[in-house]
Amino acid sequence: MYQSLQAFKREIKINAKEYIRFLHGLPNRKSKGIASTIYSLHQEAYKKIDCGQCANCCKVMRPTYNRADIDRIAKHVGMTSQEYCDKYLGQDPTRDIMNRKSPCHFLDKNNRCTIYEIRPLSCRRFPNTQRKDFISCKSLNSLNVQYCPITYHVVKNLKRKLDDEG
Repeated sequence: MYQSLQAFKREIKINAKEYIRFLHGLPNRKSKGIASTIYSLHQEAYKKIDCGQCANCCKVMRPTYNRADIDRIAKHVGMTSQEYCDKYLGQDPTRDIMNRKSPCHFLDKNNRCTIYEIRPLSCRRFPNTQRKDFISCKSLNSLNVQYCPITYHVVKNLKRKLDDEG
């Protein structure tokens, strides 16, 4: 990892407000080629940061589940969908279905997901820095930048690049 998780946590504590403000203003900025810049930064981040060493998302965030996720995972662990929901899942105030607690019950002691091949769609999409609608997802990105070194790398370097442009 290009920096330790502890160094990331120190740095984000200092810069979180600045980067969240930047993300909320991003849809109003006019910059040529911003989508390709974001995607390039996403690819660069993945070359520098090993998610498996970090797993901070699995330790502190809780993924959302759709019905297909619940059914697939419940079958895999030998439970009915209702049993799985009763044991592991709950709803947040917006009525999203998510893990009741963190760290994720599928994270092992080596920071590996024990259901990686069938993990929830929200885990598959995380950290969302590869999405074409990255700019319009300010709430999602504002949350992710606080917990994910990859999102932080993308936002930090995007801000630097746009500030350099003027």
